[in-house]
Amino acid sequence: MAQAGVETEPKCQKCWHYFDTIQKYFVEVALFFFFLSRHMTLPLFQEYVSEEIHKQHHVKFLEMALEMNQANLSMSIKEAEHDSALSILGLQIAEGLPAVITVIILGAVSDRTGRRRIMLWLPCLGSVLYCLIYVLLMYTGWNLDGLFMASAFRGLSGSMTAFLAGATYFGINSVKPHERVSRLAIQEFLNGGAYAIANIMVGFWVKDSGFLEPYWFALICSMIALLISYFLIQEIPQNRDSPNRRRDTGNCLKDTFTPIMKYFKCGQNKPLIKIWLATLAFQSYALVHIGQENTMVMFLGGQKYLHQTHLEVTGLSVSIGVFLSVIMVVAALATALTPALFKRFLSDTTIIILGFLSKALGTLWIAVVQNETVLYFAILLLAFELLPFPMLRSLVSRDIAPADQGSLFALMHCGESLIFFLGPLMFTAIYAGTLHYYRATVLIVSIILLVLPVSFTLGLKFLAYKKPEDYEPMEESQAESNIGGEQRLETREPSEISSLANEPISFIQLSANNTSTA
Repeated sequence: MAQAGVETEPKCQKCWHYFDTIQKYFVEVALFFFFLSRHMTLPLFQEYVSEEIHKQHHVKFLEMALEMNQANLSMSIKEAEHDSALSILGLQIAEGLPAVITVIILGAVSDRTGRRRIMLWLPCLGSVLYCLIYVLLMYTGWNLDGLFMASAFRGLSGSMTAFLAGATYFGINSVKPHERVSRLAIQEFLNGGAYAIANIMVGFWVKDSGFLEPYWFALICSMIALLISYFLIQEIPQNRDSPNRRRDTGNCLKDTFTPIMKYFKCGQNKPLIKIWLATLAFQSYALVHIGQENTMVMFLGGQKYLHQTHLEVTGLSVSIGVFLSVIMVVAALATALTPALFKRFLSDTTIIILGFLSKALGTLWIAVVQNETVLYFAILLLAFELLPFPMLRSLVSRDIAPADQGSLFALMHCGESLIFFLGPLMFTAIYAGTLHYYRATVLIVSIILLVLPVSFTLGLKFLAYKKPEDYEPMEESQAESNIGGEQRLETREPSEISSLANEPISFIQLSANNTSTA
């Protein structure tokens, strides 16, 4: 009996060891289920709102699509289309605007308390409430006010921007610095894979079973993400004895939100300039990417050469959905597999520019081709379009200590809440205004707008070329070999030196500059 007990104990220890090994990857599992639900509800709510409003105007949605192709819209169809567009935009605003404020608050609170999981489980809870309200409305009857309440709940929970900020924090701080890009690339791969799977499922599921079953599935995915985020993900321990850590002043609001303000005091501080250049490149590229996604369906749906091979409107819609999903799957796979290979030969900024080039070439190809078979070559041209997202997140994380990264990623992602309804609105307006002149104008404009992220990235490349050592993390064995490190360390106590050894050089320089200017 004693020997059996001794044998059982090592087995239990092995099980716990395996559990501890895989536990840090629960963030990616929660991310997949959260975004699977998110990407399903985005087209679902648009189709559901459009269909219900068209029913109120006694117009069938399929009739509208057929008449649009004939350019012969009746007054009732125009009114239905107008009301649908306004309702969808209003629901997006009801979610996007609260999310901008919430994600900044969550980032500041997580930095102050050290509890980062709230940036994961709170958006999951908002997604659960969102799906639950839609399910209840389908059982009880159409109510537009209820949909606004669902959007407000999801926005007040931080929405996907808070979850992205939290997942990015856990991703980069649970691995070694040189593994951060690969970890963020895996997250981008799962996000892209969830997008592709969700769009294919929605296209076929709604056609066969209606809206109720897909919303139940989205609700289950949100609940799985919530349970994993709340119960299975552990907080990452922090060194609270660091001399760079903020001291409490007794004013809760000041202690919570004052650290955010330091990001707006760039001056001659190169690490902060790099952070803002990377953030602006990230946001401007997200504007192009998200805005283009929403207009690509309308653009392809109006191409005559596609109507010649797909006579039915529903068949054409499904084919377009599958085509865009395949593009996302290939891009997600390339994002997961290529960064480690590219980093052996190319710098980070060069890899980012490669992603912009891939986006520009693929978009130009879709804009000019007039043959369905040739169109599919765009799948290969767009293979690297997702690379800039993980690369820019990784660049930003190098210049800030972990204790301040919650606020940093909150600021980096909060703009996405605005972009998610301003981007489609802007690109849809461009598409509608230029439709009668040249249908591909919106795609050409998106290519021109890529000049913005390219310019910001070239600024990053210039700063890295001028002073590349700012990006190198400080190692314990090389602390005294860094530029100026020996002089700074001589003035500190031994306990402070040991706590600084694990923080990025640029953050130490930032703190030194702040104290000297104070």
